[in-house]
Amino acid sequence: MLSRLEIELARRWESCCQFYYRGVGQVLRKRRIELNMTQEAVSKGICSNTYLSKIENNQIVINREHLYMLMERMQMPVDEISFPEEMLEYLVKSVKLFFYRDVEGYRELFDEVNKYQFAVLLQIVKLGYYTLTEDYENAELVYNEVFRYLNSLEEFGFSVFLIFSSFYNLGVRNYKNARIILDKVENRFQNDDITYGLYNYSKFLIYGNLHLNMTASEAAQIAINIFNKYSNIVRINELYLWKEIFTVYEGNYDSSYFNPNILKFITDKDRNIYLNVLASSSKDPLPYLENLIEEEEGYLLGLFLKARYYFLTDKIEQFKETYDLINGLHYKMKSKIDYAYILKMMKNNDEILLKEYLINHVLEYAIKKQNIYFMKSISLSISDILAKKNRYKDALSYRQKLDNNIMSFQLSTQLSIK
Repeated sequence: MLSRLEIELARRWESCCQFYYRGVGQVLRKRRIELNMTQEAVSKGICSNTYLSKIENNQIVINREHLYMLMERMQMPVDEISFPEEMLEYLVKSVKLFFYRDVEGYRELFDEVNKYQFAVLLQIVKLGYYTLTEDYENAELVYNEVFRYLNSLEEFGFSVFLIFSSFYNLGVRNYKNARIILDKVENRFQNDDITYGLYNYSKFLIYGNLHLNMTASEAAQIAINIFNKYSNIVRINELYLWKEIFTVYEGNYDSSYFNPNILKFITDKDRNIYLNVLASSSKDPLPYLENLIEEEEGYLLGLFLKARYYFLTDKIEQFKETYDLINGLHYKMKSKIDYAYILKMMKNNDEILLKEYLINHVLEYAIKKQNIYFMKSISLSISDILAKKNRYKDALSYRQKLDNNIMSFQLSTQLSIK
């Protein structure tokens, strides 16, 4: 039984390698055009024009002897091309490093593949690295580029691309896209623990952020079983952190759950998200907000929650000190929301201006970020202000708009690519 399995795995690996040998033709063609050489000039004495044409158009698999001769003819260093066997090894390694969130190990791998000419598998490796290190600007470029080469991917490469793509979309808070990607590909991952664990972890994060809690819970259980099996402490801590966040979203959080030790194994961005969500649901947010990472994403929101608490509890000096800090950091941190302006409207009891700013700026930003939790909070604040002004119909309309926005995220089936 085991020998048959080993034979089948070897056959599949060989099949993958042969598939990607076809892709070498793209690199040869690119180099030939750069040198302004004809196919006849490149192939003379090595192979026929027709043979080279088929290689460049990925119609046949080139053998290494011909490849080396053609590369020599075009003065291409051998170490600038990664062969399929090497590319697949890099891809397998990248998945494992992503699984364990091993940033240092992945950085070494990235530096190693970065010396090679363009190859779609190596672009997928780079997508994983940029996503893991939260370099979403470069991740977007690679993500959109790989979409143009999907037909040059076989099953394994395509599956890894989908995994990394789902995490990229999670990182930029496009939960709709992330869900659409994963919903169509579950059966691709069930034969490998590492990819299946990442698949279910991504699914848990996507559905939890979309407030589809039953599906999120089912995916979390599968992911945690796999993470435990491989002693993946980093991902286990991340998962439990997000479970607490989603418990807040459901309105069932107990502050006694809070364990500061969980903060040791998470990214600064996730740390601030976690602490802000817990603080926003607590009568006393200060114990959470004291642990924020300064100048990291979410820091200004945390300061706003702190200032609001001081305002509501008549701690005037602390409010003024925090307000001045927020005001000074607004432009430095390039914040999309003017938290100081909101606090000023609260202090002046100018609910009309506050309502307008919440509608035109804050709610719009929360919708753009697909943050259902804060969409709910902001929409309810708008409705409360309208209700105080006896504008009950308008107040109800904002609650209905909230439901429509949530439904548009949860039911979307259209993938958007920039």
